Amino acid sequence: MKYNLKRNKPYELVLTIDLDKTDLDLYLEEARKRLANELKLDGFRQGKVPAEIAKDKLDQNQVLETAFNLAFRQSFADVLSKEKLEVIETGDFKVKDNSSEKLVYSVSLIVFPECKLKDYKNIKVAKKETGVSEGEVEAVLESIRKSRAASGAVPELNDEFAKSLGRFDNVAELKANVSEGLKEEKNMKESQRVQAAVLDKIAEGTRIDPPPVLVIRQLDQMILDLDSDLHRQGMELNLFLAKIKKTEVELREEWKKKAELLVRKALILKEIARLEKIEVGEEEVKGRVNDFLGNFPNLAEAEKKIDLVKLADQIRQILLNQKVLVFLEREAL
Repeated sequence: MKYNLKRNKPYELVLTIDLDKTDLDLYLEEARKRLANELKLDGFRQGKVPAEIAKDKLDQNQVLETAFNLAFRQSFADVLSKEKLEVIETGDFKVKDNSSEKLVYSVSLIVFPECKLKDYKNIKVAKKETGVSEGEVEAVLESIRKSRAASGAVPELNDEFAKSLGRFDNVAELKANVSEGLKEEKNMKESQRVQAAVLDKIAEGTRIDPPPVLVIRQLDQMILDLDSDLHRQGMELNLFLAKIKKTEVELREEWKKKAELLVRKALILKEIARLEKIEVGEEEVKGRVNDFLGNFPNLAEAEKKIDLVKLADQIRQILLNQKVLVFLEREAL
């Protein structure tokens, strides 16, 4: 097998593969073996028909078609493996020569582009100290009291009220719990601020040309997210667009720069994960998927409404991004 890779853009390649007669004979033999295993003849168990008998019984057009498919799939996979190419999308498949002596075909590839990262290990961002004031705690407690009001009467903040919430023996324990919760929330937001600041700085100094297909997918997701948010508020996307006097095309164009930046950042996180060998275990993914499935009465109902494979992939990517961001935060402090 011979092949050639021509790079038109950082993310766009044209792969041409040339298989000679020796290659094709191997695929023909493999095709005959596979079809012979499926052959059913009187006097023989399936898969046990002798090769010399099976050869004459096979449909030769089916043999050629199977051999062609094997040749394409296997040679294509071999090149991707050898060149370590991560393909996003394929297209423009062309057969240039197809005879008993030779098979030559080409296919265009959209791949993840090379990412020339800024030195991400020497970016420093100061982390702010977080604290919780008594006023903040009181505000939360007041909100809790109002949520428990009955017939217009707001309950007093005392030990009995604390006990009514189920986990506390007195007001002091309730206040400590609220304070701790507020502290954790502030710490999380501060970590997210640091992570975002580091990623912004890396993006500013990183050269990367995002493939248009990924930008389009990001815009699709942004529109879907908007549609979901609107539905939760009881509004339709078309009515919202009419209200802001924009078409979806205009909105997508307005969001394009943001989508490109989000894709660039996603590619940066992916490259750092590769360089630092940061991975997500399958048990982690499985655990999160199971947590999500808990929202449905049973697996059958879940499968009717969601693509479980796609869900697992999305969760895997979210977890991976989170791990990379935690790594960047640790390096920045």
